[in-house]
Amino acid sequence: MKARTYIKYVKLMRELSRRSKVEVVRKAIADKEVVVKELTDLIRKYRTIAVFDLNRMPTAQFKELKRLLSSYGVVKVVKNTLLSKALDEVKPKSYEEFKKVLVGSNAFLFTNLNSFEVFRLCSKFKVKRYAKPGDQATSEIVIPSGPTGIPPGPSLSLFGKLKIPTQVREGFIWIARDTTVARPGDSISPELSSLLRKLDIKVIDVSLSLKVAYEDGIIFRPEDLKLDVKAIASEFMNAVSNAINLAVNAAIPIPEAMPLIVSKAYLNALSLSVEAGILMPENVGLVLSRAVGRALALASVLGSKVPGLGIEVKQPQQAASAEVKELREAKTEESKEGEGRKEVSEEEIAAGLSSLFG
Repeated sequence: MKARTYIKYVKLMRELSRRSKVEVVRKAIADKEVVVKELTDLIRKYRTIAVFDLNRMPTAQFKELKRLLSSYGVVKVVKNTLLSKALDEVKPKSYEEFKKVLVGSNAFLFTNLNSFEVFRLCSKFKVKRYAKPGDQATSEIVIPSGPTGIPPGPSLSLFGKLKIPTQVREGFIWIARDTTVARPGDSISPELSSLLRKLDIKVIDVSLSLKVAYEDGIIFRPEDLKLDVKAIASEFMNAVSNAINLAVNAAIPIPEAMPLIVSKAYLNALSLSVEAGILMPENVGLVLSRAVGRALALASVLGSKVPGLGIEVKQPQQAASAEVKELREAKTEESKEGEGRKEVSEEEIAAGLSSLFG
């Protein structure tokens, strides 16, 4: 009788175990379906999926970075297979190519930021961790002066090895002055690593490593998202300058170019009126100055070509000098193209004076 009871008990326990395993499997499947459903909703809601590498990412630092990223979207740490199933449900553009990069341990940010903004966040968000032996310092490491809370003893030799001046006060080690113990790029020694941990000083920067960003069917890698902001700003400034210059020259009446267009039109009109000798209040000084300059230039040319006239220009003004040069260049061209005329005739002199003074 006891044997039969024992056999029944064993059978019952096996049945319960089998049912328990089935329930566990069913629950796991149900949980996965819930996760896939949630991921499907996120893919439909957000335009960008950023994939971050979690390999060698300390858990404590990731939690802090996750908190910072949560302001810009939804951060999920799920299996790649579950995200692949969600992608199969939604079927966004080029999702098969995106599925190929889903390898390793990843965290996912679902956001409406564009890929360049996500990449900028990766360089912006940094947290600190304790240094390990062999790490390279990411910035200058300074041990501040003041109490350390460490009692004197074996630790004094550690300070001595690192050449940190110390004193013993009130039963604790005090650092006498601020001391630089490492510079950017220096390797962290075991002694320094141990001391920094004792002093609760975190010096190594930890940031998110972006694998890819998947936005509107396009896959962006980190090398695609690095921008020289200064160079781009300079190119934009040159483009604006060229556009305004084109608008001014083509007289396109856009608000940015109108002041320059009006100013150019005014100067052109003023120059034309001066050239034509049209007297107006705005140009009378320029017209008279030009007339005086031409008169002096003509007198200088006549004095040099026909000494018998007795014309002498002692100190030609700057305007006259320019006119002399202009007239002489014109006469030089005429002498090259003329048919043997080497001297200025009296008729030409009279015509020049007549055209000058009306």
